[in-house]
Amino acid sequence: MRLRTQLNNAPARRAAPGLARARRPRGAKGVEKVDYAPGMLAAFSAVTVRYRRPILTIALVMAVVLAVGRRLSDQLGSILGTATILAGMLALSLAILALLRPRQAVFLVKPEVQAFATEPSAFQVYIAVAYMFLASLPLGARDLGETYGGHPSMVLPLLLLVGVGVHVAGGWRGVSVELRPDGICQRDFTGSLMVPWEALAPGRPSQPAVRASTMALTYAQPDLVRRRGILPHGRRRLRIDNVHPWFIADTIRHYVDHPQHRAAIGEPAEYQRLLHALTSSATGPGHGHAY
Repeated sequence: MRLRTQLNNAPARRAAPGLARARRPRGAKGVEKVDYAPGMLAAFSAVTVRYRRPILTIALVMAVVLAVGRRLSDQLGSILGTATILAGMLALSLAILALLRPRQAVFLVKPEVQAFATEPSAFQVYIAVAYMFLASLPLGARDLGETYGGHPSMVLPLLLLVGVGVHVAGGWRGVSVELRPDGICQRDFTGSLMVPWEALAPGRPSQPAVRASTMALTYAQPDLVRRRGILPHGRRRLRIDNVHPWFIADTIRHYVDHPQHRAAIGEPAEYQRLLHALTSSATGPGHGHAY
């Protein structure tokens, strides 16, 4: 079996103003075959992530217009209801495709903030849009009291509104992992986690399952870890559902074991060196082979 991806030996190309990309090299034997060549779905997801805020804004306005239209017109109610369902199902289908597609072994290179970062998740954007439209169905009912059986059941519409707010906030902010010269940072709209390199145990983390959405961190000095707010996965796990798990695990382990290279994190030249290092050397006992 073979893990395959591509390497662009030229300087990392610009993904957006202030961001640069590069691709990983071809792999070696001993690991599962995964193809990371960018396709139509990957390109569509990248566009979605880049323009996620206008997309979320337009979707929210459309969901509100459809709900209000159903409340104002009996004649248009069934048509607008069908349109709402179709829009929600389309967004939900895109969310499922984004969740199932192979995750790319790639970082955004951000020299302006000295960081290698994972791209925000397109899944979050799609699921937020789907939730908006599907939540607008009950909220657009002409008589909410009759629909939900009286005043006590009005709690359900309120919960739907809270759910819309949570999903929109998550998609708007985006969740990504940043590797910096001083450590690993993950921010969510509910909180943040900062893990200095010195806090991590040598030779860790190990490669998680190939479809893992989170990765466990092993601490040598847990008192150095800083957490703010509420983190759904706690202070010992990173959310990694928008990058290949083996790639980010091997990258973190590389910088844990090679502190002399941390100062250059965020530079395109260091990214190319990192890719070459992960390709040309074994990652250690129990970790498999480098790509």
